[in-house]
Order: sequence, then C-alpha cells, then structure tokens
Amino acid sequence: MTIERKLIYPKYWPVWLGVGVLWLLAHLPRRMSYALGAGIGNLFYRFAGDRRHTCETNFRLCFPALNDADRDDLIRRTMRNQGVGLMETLRVWFLAPDKLDVGFELVGGEHLEIGEDGLGIIVLGTHFTSLDVCGTLIGYRYPADSFYRKHKNPVFEYILSRSRGRYGEPIHRRDIKRALRRLREGRRLYYLPDQDYGRKSAEFVPFFGVMAATTIGTSTLAKGGRARVVFAQQQRLPDGRGYRVEIIPMSNFPSGDPAADARAINALLEDNIRMVPDQYMWVHRRFKTRPEGEAGVY
Repeated sequence: MTIERKLIYPKYWPVWLGVGVLWLLAHLPRRMSYALGAGIGNLFYRFAGDRRHTCETNFRLCFPALNDADRDDLIRRTMRNQGVGLMETLRVWFLAPDKLDVGFELVGGEHLEIGEDGLGIIVLGTHFTSLDVCGTLIGYRYPADSFYRKHKNPVFEYILSRSRGRYGEPIHRRDIKRALRRLREGRRLYYLPDQDYGRKSAEFVPFFGVMAATTIGTSTLAKGGRARVVFAQQQRLPDGRGYRVEIIPMSNFPSGDPAADARAINALLEDNIRMVPDQYMWVHRRFKTRPEGEAGVY
C-alpha cells in the first residue's frame, strides 16, 4: 500500500513520532508485551472509572448471582485483559502473523473452505479482547473482507488500512452493496454483530436473560449475499502463549425470522463468554438501548 505524499508533510511528523513509539512497543518480546498489557489493564481498573462502572453494571445484569467480592475480581481480570488486548492489537498492526511468537489452534477450519457451490461465508467474530489477534490469525489462513469505520487521523487511517488490507478488503461500514457483491463472488466476510448499534435494524432479544438491542444485519447479509454463516468461538490461552478458535457452522441460517437468528447468535456468544468471562469486552454499554418504556441502566 503506497503512502500518500501529503502524509509526510511536517504537520504529521508528531503523529509519526507517536506511531514510532507504538512500533517499538509492538516489537517487545511476547512475554514482556503481555506483562505490560496486564499492567496497563491494572491502571484501567484503578483509574478508568466510567469503564469500570459499565463493567460492574453489565455484570450485575448478566451474572446476578455473583457476590460483591467475586464481581470485583471479575472486573479486575476483565480490565487486565483489556490491557493485554491493547498490546496484542499493536502487535498485529506491525508484525506478520508468523512473527507473533504464539500458538494457534484452529478447530473446524474446513467450515471456512469455499465449497463447490461457490457460496460466500460470513465469519461471525465477537468483541473479545483477543478479537484483533484472532481475526488476523484466521485471516492469514483464510483471507476475509471486513467492515471498518474510517479513522479521522489520516496517518492512523493509513496504518490501519494497511494492516486490515493484508488478508482481505476493508469495506466501509455503510457500503453494504459492496459487501453483498463480494459475498456473491464467493468471498469471506468477517462480521461483528454483538454490540448495541441502536434501534435501527435491530431486534430486542435476550442476552444473559436481559433484553438487548441486537442487530439483524447478519440475516440481511446472509440472505442478500447468498452466504453461509459460521461462528468463530475464541479464547486466549493462559499467559497469552496462544489462542484457540473453533469454527461452528450455523444451520438453517438465515431462518426467515431475524429475531430467531439474533437469538441463535446470542446463544453461541453466551456459551463462548461462559468459557472465558473475563476476556469479553464488558466495557461496552451492551444495554444502552432499552425497549420502549424501560429506563436506562447505566
């Protein structure tokens, strides 16, 4: 990817200096990077009051049986994983997958193969703190397009587009027609349906027993793109030494009932979260949009 001439103008030199610092951090040995990330996460726990409040609210809603001590311990571990995930993201920005010094177990990779029918595949990723590194490791073996939101700073937009574009085409999040065309051409699309994107194109379905605005975009893309859908169940192994991803095919999808499809996705997500509850991005306000008549929870 060729760098634009304007990005080397002096006004961008301070940004490039910051990029250089991030590059140096990305090249730390893996164990040192993990330890630094855990330390950053401990600072998040201590000083990121708003994020900690969001975590605590989510845990009260989703895990009401936890006592105060266990809830606080889960918040602490979640914040630590946030820091680790931040350092992992830097590493995949600047390092090739074979330079990450991590193990990677991919179970069910055959479900990512494009079949003789030529159907595209929607790979459902979710907002775990290992999202970026697992997405990169999957894409290294099975290239996939992905949606993105353009960064306001052109230098960081260059860095991110360069990273994303190594294993698939970055597609602007509003360019649905482009995504559908790529799926119909038999491509893979990495798609994240698990956050609160508002009422538009959403159904209220249970997430850990709490009604949550859940996008029906997966059903729309699968139907319009004539694509198969698989779920990428993921987890970071202890001490960040590796990752395990299992590809789970979703049968009868889309079913014709977008709400049922959304429930099916949430059920798989809940199973994944129960395996490693502290690795999910609970700092997101998952229940920000409430059903009509319900008060806000945050």
